[in-house]
Amino acid sequence: MKTIGQLLKKDYLLLRVSELASPDLASRLILHAQYLSFCDFSEFRLMIPFNTPQDIIDVLNKWISQQNIPGAIRNYIPVDNKSKFDTEVIMNPELSFKDWIAILPTPDFHYESLRKKIWNLSMGGKALLILLPESVTSWRKSTSTFKRIHLKGANMAFSGSSLFPMGWFHKRQLREIHQYRLVHMWLTPQIYDVNSALFKKDMAIKLDAITSYDTHPNDL
Repeated sequence: MKTIGQLLKKDYLLLRVSELASPDLASRLILHAQYLSFCDFSEFRLMIPFNTPQDIIDVLNKWISQQNIPGAIRNYIPVDNKSKFDTEVIMNPELSFKDWIAILPTPDFHYESLRKKIWNLSMGGKALLILLPESVTSWRKSTSTFKRIHLKGANMAFSGSSLFPMGWFHKRQLREIHQYRLVHMWLTPQIYDVNSALFKKDMAIKLDAITSYDTHPNDL
């Protein structure tokens, strides 16, 4: 069986503020290098908040330059129900990458906070990518919400991780989401230790989903 890296080609690691501010960031990045090698990825991207301090970005860029496969940084916008990220992007074009705007919603994010913003961004020629949509508590209760978001024109980047279970039939729900092409991109939700039980469990879940139907390689 092929490895995840051979199927997805590029790894997208989601890094939150707490991980970036951690004093053991350097040692954690060593673990991620082991993960990239173990999974046989051809390239990688680090997804970080757009307002990450420059000294941390310097640490990340130094680590990227030391890897034996190409890597780069991509920005995302942390959002909550009060965020006006659609207008913020208009005023700050640097928040986007090419035609993409990536957002990471809070667990209590509402679907209603999203609908008009998808339209506003599309009118400005920007496509919305929602990172880790299964981390939103109310959304993961039913795949119907993900389908509604997809029909509205937003794209989604799932992790498939057991950290964000979609009920008792998590694996089956994930296969269904993948079958209906609701997964635009696959994320790595945290830095894994390849010897941990969580890594083995999550990789088995993700492989089950991406090998159940044709999977396009990650590309952003």
